[in-house]
Amino acid sequence: MRWDLSNIYPSFDSQEFLSDLSNLESELKEFISWCDGNLLVSGDSQEIEKKLEYVIDKLNSLSLLAGRLYNFASLTLSANANDEKAAKYLDVIRSKFVDLSMVRTKFRKLLKEIEIDFEKLQSPTLQNHRFVLKEQKILSKYMLSEKEEKIISLMRLTGGNAWNNLYEKTTSNLLCELEIDGEIKHLPLMKVRNMAYEKSEDVRKKAYESELKACERASDVVAQCLNSIKGEFLTEVKLRGYNSPLEPMLFENRIMKETFDAMMEAVKESMPSLRKYLRKKAQMLGYDNGLPWYNLFAPMGGYDRKWTFDEARQFIVEKLSTFSQELGMFIDQAFEKRWIDAETRPGKRGGAFCSSVKALKESRILMSFDGTLDNVLTLAHELGHAFHNYCLKEETPLNSTTPATLAETASIFNETLLLNLIKQEVQKDDEKLALLDKELSDAVQIIIDIYSRFLFESAVFERRQNGPLSVQEFKEIMLNAQKEAYGEGLDQNYLHPYMWLVKPHYYSPTFHFYNFPYTFGMLFGLGVYAMRNQEGFFEKYKKLLASTGKGTAEEVAQSVGIDITKKEFWKSSLNVIENAVEEFLKI
Repeated sequence: MRWDLSNIYPSFDSQEFLSDLSNLESELKEFISWCDGNLLVSGDSQEIEKKLEYVIDKLNSLSLLAGRLYNFASLTLSANANDEKAAKYLDVIRSKFVDLSMVRTKFRKLLKEIEIDFEKLQSPTLQNHRFVLKEQKILSKYMLSEKEEKIISLMRLTGGNAWNNLYEKTTSNLLCELEIDGEIKHLPLMKVRNMAYEKSEDVRKKAYESELKACERASDVVAQCLNSIKGEFLTEVKLRGYNSPLEPMLFENRIMKETFDAMMEAVKESMPSLRKYLRKKAQMLGYDNGLPWYNLFAPMGGYDRKWTFDEARQFIVEKLSTFSQELGMFIDQAFEKRWIDAETRPGKRGGAFCSSVKALKESRILMSFDGTLDNVLTLAHELGHAFHNYCLKEETPLNSTTPATLAETASIFNETLLLNLIKQEVQKDDEKLALLDKELSDAVQIIIDIYSRFLFESAVFERRQNGPLSVQEFKEIMLNAQKEAYGEGLDQNYLHPYMWLVKPHYYSPTFHFYNFPYTFGMLFGLGVYAMRNQEGFFEKYKKLLASTGKGTAEEVAQSVGIDITKKEFWKSSLNVIENAVEEFLKI
């Protein structure tokens, strides 16, 4: 299935698209002019409230318009990295976001200069956006001058954004050469990465070796992209007065350092258990020195079921409907309305994601589907994100901005629910083993591999302060991070020195450390999942998802009785995984 974007816009040449682009430009120009003349510290509290209310309303309406245009260009480009028209318009639209960011800067500047009691606001609009106002007030401490803010935003278009575009185009078109059934084939990188789940060890190993060779060919270009993006952010961090690159990302994710430290400490304490699983899996496959990288996803046991895309639709809808008819009907509609792009083809972006099309109260999902259990669970995961967007559909854009830490809640819930429903059906030990292995290999990725990525990115930022890093240095840092995180669980002669090249999360110019939020999301999602049998849970669950843009992670968690500042919560979620390890060892 390919997704349908036509109700966003028929085409880039359509009257609807060109008219909206023109309207965005003129409305932004008018709004900026109004801000220049009105966002001043003058008038009484009532007058200032009116100014704030106008800005909030205008930011919401412009965010819908700009977001719709951005959705169309970015989604089109994700589906085909060679679409030059999409790339051109994406740059044009991003330049409008620069203008929008300048309005936010002026707004933040006003908040910085006024004294305001957020609890005593009279306007219903401002009361509804109280958290957003408080957050912007805190961020105002790290503001630069308007001129400097504009320079940073404009330079990012030809800096970090351009390097990100180059990364995506390079990796989307990267082909791997390998021999299959006596025939030499040239396959997209993402297709070859999916071969890590193949039954044949020979195929897995050949795919791994082919992937490394392809990565080597692209490594000089991609290393330049990574150096430039990380170097740019270090400059910005220093200019704004943050203590480290991590500090603004904790704030962006709306978690306190206390919460982060509690989670990371619990994660480190749980690693020996997951390494026991890796060593046992290695022994079962005939290896005494840990698992070679290409066998991380080697299927164990005998769960061999494969799905066509239509079968996957029916299966996911049927299973998740047993928990909630509303959830099942929503998912069925996502297929019916063709929100999903699932086929594998050259030029298509790797990985999987779900994008909210806020203006239409819809979502779009991109992935590469080849019928495996992993693919079915990934599809359920991304549909969880879409359900989260559905729960946010009546919230304004400003109140829908969910931090990455909380953005994984519904996706982890869906995936865990589906896997557990499948586990309940199977009777044979080899099928149970296969499903436990799937569960634990995913846990290894979210807990151990994500931790290695955090170590990698931390070290890159540390060393990048002294100048650009070479390909060899990036490889060395990645290998050291993998050795520290995986320990004796992996055969250290067969690691993956190019994981920094195949993971697009490192290349966001504005969002760094895009790793620990996944660990947070999985463990928080497990904590929420554990509450599923409580009376009235589903309505409480939907309210939680609808509130993720209106509070810190600590506040949102507290709304369902969870204290994420304490290590005990994280350990309780990790205990679920440790119990699965023990079950795996017994079987």
